[in-house]
Amino acid sequence: MPKLIKDGAIVDNQYEWQQDAETTANENSIVAAQQWLAEKDSIGKVAGIWLEAGDGTDILEGIDLNQFDVIGIHFPAFADGRGFSYARLLRERFNYQGEVRALGGFIPDQLGYLLRVGFNSFQFAEEVDLEKALLLHKPFSVAYQGDVADPRPIFLRR
Repeated sequence: MPKLIKDGAIVDNQYEWQQDAETTANENSIVAAQQWLAEKDSIGKVAGIWLEAGDGTDILEGIDLNQFDVIGIHFPAFADGRGFSYARLLRERFNYQGEVRALGGFIPDQLGYLLRVGFNSFQFAEEVDLEKALLLHKPFSVAYQGDVADPRPIFLRR
């Protein structure tokens, strides 16, 4: 499996992102949330689920999300910003404490912003140089606005 960036380091990817509903899920699979919801009784234990850009987070209401090691959010294109909102909602509204992974069509330049809304792992397209992307992991030492890690603006952090 390809490597990814997780918690500020390049690591081996231990989970398989299953984009094809025909593939048999297992304990190392990240399956589509819609598929898991439709087949959860027969699908068995999986490592996680992933949200498609149009899914929204409302489909997760009432589910114990902490049963999943990872929740992925698919970006169909880098210009699609819905995934940013989904990550923030997972952290703040759903209080999800596990790994939130960006999947698909995002770019290294977005890494700092993805971190601020709650992502902590990034599965880039194969052509992305992870060493170069890692340089953009924390582009700013201080941010004026609050984020999911510390919602206070800078004037309240002094």
